[in-house]
Amino acid sequence: MKKLLLLAFCFTLLAPVTFAQPGGNNAEATYVKDNYTKYEYQIPMRDGKKLFTSVYVPKDQSKKYPFMMDRTPYSVGPYGADKYKGSIGPSPAFVHDGYIFVYQDVRGRYMSEGIFEEMMPEKEDHSANTDVDEGTDTYDTIEWLLKNIPNNTGKVGVWGISYPGFYTTAALLSRHPALVAASPQAPMSDLWRDDGWHNGAFFLVANFGFYPGFTNRQDDKPTQRRGGRFNPGTNDGYDFFLKMGPMKNTNDKYYKDTIRLWNEMMDHPDYDQHWKDRNVLYHLHDIKTAVLVTGGWYDAEDLYGAINTYKTLVKSNPKTPIYFAMGPWVHGGWARGAGDHLGDVDFGGPTGPHYRDDIEFKFFSHYLKGTDMNIAPVNTFENGRKQMERV
Repeated sequence: MKKLLLLAFCFTLLAPVTFAQPGGNNAEATYVKDNYTKYEYQIPMRDGKKLFTSVYVPKDQSKKYPFMMDRTPYSVGPYGADKYKGSIGPSPAFVHDGYIFVYQDVRGRYMSEGIFEEMMPEKEDHSANTDVDEGTDTYDTIEWLLKNIPNNTGKVGVWGISYPGFYTTAALLSRHPALVAASPQAPMSDLWRDDGWHNGAFFLVANFGFYPGFTNRQDDKPTQRRGGRFNPGTNDGYDFFLKMGPMKNTNDKYYKDTIRLWNEMMDHPDYDQHWKDRNVLYHLHDIKTAVLVTGGWYDAEDLYGAINTYKTLVKSNPKTPIYFAMGPWVHGGWARGAGDHLGDVDFGGPTGPHYRDDIEFKFFSHYLKGTDMNIAPVNTFENGRKQMERV
């Protein structure tokens, strides 16, 4: 039985381990189309590259709305102004309350120009127009939105889970005055310590399945094409990796040096300058934006990122409002479902809706719309008592 469980586990992880936003139900999708108009733009950055951006604007133009933005490497699709996402925003509460929702393909991904870099290194000096990073791309995007999207309030919120969580953290480095609230959720922060390597232990099964699907392009040419899935030719994951042999065989037998990002990981097995340059935690100083960091105790990918993003922000920005929510969730589990159990383990009640309605929604509503808020600085689930504790 243990071997069968291990085999199932291995090939579950052979699939790409991204977090995708739930597609929504028919009623929700209908509400989005009935109440929002979708637009598509190529927003210019300071170095001349253009980033593909989808914007969902409320049809009711009798009042102004703040922005909610999600920057992602996983595609803002479906593409086409007449093709809508099944759901928009962090949760349905945002859709019904009214925001301008912005989705952007980050530099080098899908329909955006430029060359993609894994967790693009952040710069401290941006004196030249060529000194670009995710912070400058966020700044330039916000500037364009404020000037070109009518009926906006001049306030912006950013959120994202997993890799988009990293882009949310990096958005803080724009230090744009209009960016008043951000929620990095299960954010990648240091790829060598979470997600990819787990404190230096390479996460072989997950990474080996992830990169073929993630690699839809390796040039600067925008495309809607998606990456392919690796076919191992067997249902026996344990046997597959046993026979593969040493790590160099990932290329000798399978990838044939065709995946640049995989080669980067193979070329840097130790915590060298390559990984230090991609550690966003070093740059989280002088942050004025209110932040809600979210994670799950049972997140097998980015537990380190959530905890250390929060710790770094609090230590380096003592005067900035920083909030923390950590529940009994798997990777991205707070964004979907009841969150009342994990397997046979009962958590005493629906923690997911509590987070979405009473923490996440109220956080953004307060900072973007000025509504009342009663959120404790730290909201964490205590397993023994089966309840969220406010600290």
